Amino acid sequence: MPSFIFFYYYDDKFSDRLKSAMNDRGIGPQTLSAMLGVSPVTVNRWLDGKFDPRLKNLRNISNVLDVSNDYLLGKA
Repeated sequence: MPSFIFFYYYDDKFSDRLKSAMNDRGIGPQTLSAMLGVSPVTVNRWLDGKFDPRLKNLRNISNVLDVSNDYLLGKA
């Protein structure tokens, strides 16, 4: 029996929420990448909407930007 993975899509994109949280705190992509220990290319891919972060990075982003995971995912 095949297993199915369900994805939930919300109106707001992760990239839009990330940009908003970064702007509210005055944090640029280079600074965020240094704070998270990821490459600037990775942050730019998140901001461009090309990739979503892994769970570990999502938790770190929410801690650094002082927002909830639900906010970043568009659930709140």
